[in-house]
Amino acid sequence: MSKNKTKKPALGMDISIGGINPTTRALLAKHLAVMQKAGLTITESLDIIEDSATGRMKNVIRKVLASVKSGNTLSESMSRYPKVFSGIFVSSVYAGETSGTLDQNLENLAEQLEKEKELISKVKGAMLYPIVVLVAAFVLGIAMSFFVLPKIIPLFEGLKTELPITTLWLIRFSHFVSDHGTGLFLGIVAFVVFFVWLIKQKFVHPVTHLFLLHVPILKSISRNSNLARFARTLGTLLKSGLSIDEALEVTEKSLENYYYQRALLKVRKRISRGSTLSENLQAYHKLFPKMTAKMILVGEQSGKLEDTLLYLANFYEVEVDNSTKSLSTAIEPILLIFIGLVVGFLALSIITPIYNITGNIRG
Repeated sequence: MSKNKTKKPALGMDISIGGINPTTRALLAKHLAVMQKAGLTITESLDIIEDSATGRMKNVIRKVLASVKSGNTLSESMSRYPKVFSGIFVSSVYAGETSGTLDQNLENLAEQLEKEKELISKVKGAMLYPIVVLVAAFVLGIAMSFFVLPKIIPLFEGLKTELPITTLWLIRFSHFVSDHGTGLFLGIVAFVVFFVWLIKQKFVHPVTHLFLLHVPILKSISRNSNLARFARTLGTLLKSGLSIDEALEVTEKSLENYYYQRALLKVRKRISRGSTLSENLQAYHKLFPKMTAKMILVGEQSGKLEDTLLYLANFYEVEVDNSTKSLSTAIEPILLIFIGLVVGFLALSIITPIYNITGNIRG
């Protein structure tokens, strides 16, 4: 029996790693932590994971394993693939290697990645519902415009009776779609593609991120998600053994909001000159609430800063959950009213002429 096959039953694990996503990274950290606690070496652990990995991850693990076998550390080997292993992943592994707590650091990292995945899922879930409803309404509108209205409108145009204003509007809309429908559809698709491309460009981040921080309901989701990521990433890295300066550098790069990144960059520079984290966060009270700065001050004074940060992370993750529920609660009636108005307009435009004709025949 081969070496790899004897180790898999001993661990009692079913390792299945496919595409590279947050779930995959969390599984990788968790599996490495379990194997380290079981007493396996890094090369043995990577060898087992490579056997069960698929796709791009299998190729990356193979290269990391080869690098480790050639004499490099695990953190050095992982740092060559920044798109796969983020700054916090590499830094946690590096801190664990230097302090001899690699298994615990990997366990903390797995928990951090799981929490981050949950956070992202909540935010995406809150945004997904209104987008799906609007897309469905758009597709329904296109279907009505191209397939239903062209068959109904000629009947109305042939009627020798006065048509309601809503029906006249519907006829004009149908003619417009018939004459310019293809160009209109392509224009809308081109606009959506351009808009999605534009918001991903770094030069517009100061505008889009400022928008997210000030729009009602959305601002609470944006602020709380950034605060949760800030607190959990920094707390995890400090718990892993990194210095406050090193941990802040990685945390800064892990945040997505331009203004939080810029604030942490300035905070890190001031801390390197001798000031504390709580003192500097107070200068950015619009981004970091007073409660956050005060809690961090208590953590600094008690010597339990990392625990305080992880507590704050849990608090803000709950706040994100509440904010996403509030968003859904606020958007759902607006969408229902919008759809109801559209359906009512169509019903009024189509049924009223038919009702008038029926009345004339009876008269």
